[in-house]
Amino acid sequence: MRSGKLVLAAGFLVLSIFVFILSLQLPPTRNGVPGPATWPVLVSIVMFISAISLGVKEFFKSNETVIKIIGKDQIRVYISMTALFAYLVSMMLIGFSVSTFIMLYGFITWLGNYKWHFRVICALVITTIVYCVFHFVLKVPFRFGILF
Repeated sequence: MRSGKLVLAAGFLVLSIFVFILSLQLPPTRNGVPGPATWPVLVSIVMFISAISLGVKEFFKSNETVIKIIGKDQIRVYISMTALFAYLVSMMLIGFSVSTFIMLYGFITWLGNYKWHFRVICALVITTIVYCVFHFVLKVPFRFGILF
């Protein structure tokens, strides 16, 4: 597993450098207001530091641990990743609000043990808050999908 984590660290190291270089091509900050490059640069720096720390940790690690690829918990992770990919595709086709509500309701149902009305209220409140923050406060346009 050690070599796999070293390859993973190297891959994320290359990805972070690639994202950093691409984000430097975006417009800079203006009058103290963060520009479009701010978040990609910050994320790439955090990813770079994390990849370095993972690589150093695994390089100097002495014991070998075996991790199962197929198991009950791993299958839950694979299903979650597939659901998030389906959410991303449906968000582009259907729209942010409807897709986010359905995704949140599904994950709350699957991972929690709550009554249906609590799941509906939580999914609706979270979707509304995220939409309002991005649309009204941060002025990010949501111009994708056929629905709201």
